[in-house]
Amino acid sequence: MSEFTVIVVIVLLVLGGIAVGVGVVRALGRGTEALPPLTGDGNGHFELVGKPVVCQHCGRQEFRARRVLLNTWLMSLLRFDWLDSNATLLSCRHCGALHWFTQPVDERR
Repeated sequence: MSEFTVIVVIVLLVLGGIAVGVGVVRALGRGTEALPPLTGDGNGHFELVGKPVVCQHCGRQEFRARRVLLNTWLMSLLRFDWLDSNATLLSCRHCGALHWFTQPVDERR
């Protein structure tokens, strides 16, 4: 191996270690902020702070919920995507407009 290759490998290993450390600290620190719960009734209707979530495009109130990963380029490059933050994505059942929330859905049954 050439000197340049060795230096590049060392730099990538150091950056990878830093990225893993930052990701672990982020993962351990999640949930420390008090956010109001995003509640769902199990039928596609959701509330936040006592108000129904309404589609900003068509005005309907029926959504599909899904947790999605908020990838960053460095964590993806180093294959540590699982350490990135995630969010709740609500997709309107009528028009398909997307609404993003940082808190998970608390399903009310």
